[in-house]
This record gives sequence, structure tokens and C-alpha cells, in this order.
Amino acid sequence: MTVASKFPKFFATPKGRVVAGLSLAGGVVGFSAGMLIGKLEKGGALSLETLGWSDILSGLIALMLIATGLMVLLVSFSRKASGRLLDPLSQRDATRAQASYYRQQGVVALLAGLMLSAPVLLLAAQDPPPFELAAAVMTGIVALFLLQTLVNLTLWFRSDELVRRVISETGAVTFWILQGALFLWAAGEKLSLLPALSLWDAVSLMMAAYLLISALVSGRRGLG
Repeated sequence: MTVASKFPKFFATPKGRVVAGLSLAGGVVGFSAGMLIGKLEKGGALSLETLGWSDILSGLIALMLIATGLMVLLVSFSRKASGRLLDPLSQRDATRAQASYYRQQGVVALLAGLMLSAPVLLLAAQDPPPFELAAAVMTGIVALFLLQTLVNLTLWFRSDELVRRVISETGAVTFWILQGALFLWAAGEKLSLLPALSLWDAVSLMMAAYLLISALVSGRRGLG
């Protein structure tokens, strides 16, 4: 049996229907966001030509985080839908505590997306931005960061040992991989063999690596 022949059977299962529903919702959000950005650029409100590769990368990551956060938030307000997300094979509704836990995860993803997209959107709208506007956006980012840190700590204490282990492993693997990669790049940059990387370049790469490694570790631990 080929891999392609398994797809129809997979999407006929409860888990497959959940995956299909979330993929469809993500596609709708992504398409709508792309249309909006295209119209804003065409109208002169945004200019993507001045953005670098790390701005595009962080913008895509932010869009994914915002879409994921919004979808999880919407699902969390329905205990039935939350139960299907928790266990597609079960017919039981999620408990209030489980739905609340999902809601907090949605808030964390949404806040991360907003913080990551804010500097990029500001530069796309006005480069360089006025000091007052840049300071106001930075103040908002700091406020969102503090709020997200509080929610993250709450999630950590509410999580079980398996989830905590996944978070710890993801952080450790990301650190060791990026430590080596960034050191080698910094050495090449110091020797004038490689182009310079900005802190924003490094942050964009770190976010991409963390999300990829998190998905791999979660799947390996049976949480995917």
C-alpha cells in the first residue's frame, strides 16, 4: 500500500478530521492575512521591499503563531471541541480545567505572534519610524512580554511531568544546536568569511529552530 493511498483513510478517522479542520482553518487565516497585506502594500500603507530575509521569516512565524493562537482560543471555549482536540478517539468533553489550559496555550501563542510581528509591521509601514512611535511600540512589546511570561509560568505549574519534560528537552536541544551554529557563523564573520548577522536575524533563526524542534520532540513523546 502506498503512502498516497493511506491519506483518504487517515482523514476518515477522528484524528484525521481534527487535523483537516485545523489545516483548513489555518489556510483560511493565512489566505486572509495574505490578501490583507497585499492590499495594504498596493495601497502604499506597507512596503515589503525594504524588509530583509529575517523580517520575512519572523513575519511568517508570527502569522503562524497568531493563527494557531486564535484557533486554539476559539476551540477552548467549547469543551466538546477541546475534548476532540485532546483525544480525537474519545467522545468525552474536556473538563473546565483542560479547556482553560488550552485557552492559556492559545494566549501564549497569540502574544508571541504579536510581539514578533510588531517590529516588522512598523518597519514595513515606516522605515525608519519616528522615535515616539518606536518607543510606544517597544513599550507595548515589553508589556506583552511580561504578560506572556506570567501566563507561561502558570502553564508550567499546571503542566504534568511529560509536558514539562518536552519543554525542557526542546529548550536544551535548541540551545546546543544554536550554540554551535552561531559560534561557527560568528567565527566566520570575524574572519570576514561570512556576512554579518544582526540580533534580529539570530532571534528569527532561534524561533524557527525552537518551533521545529518542539514539534519533533512532541511527536517523539507522543504529544503530536
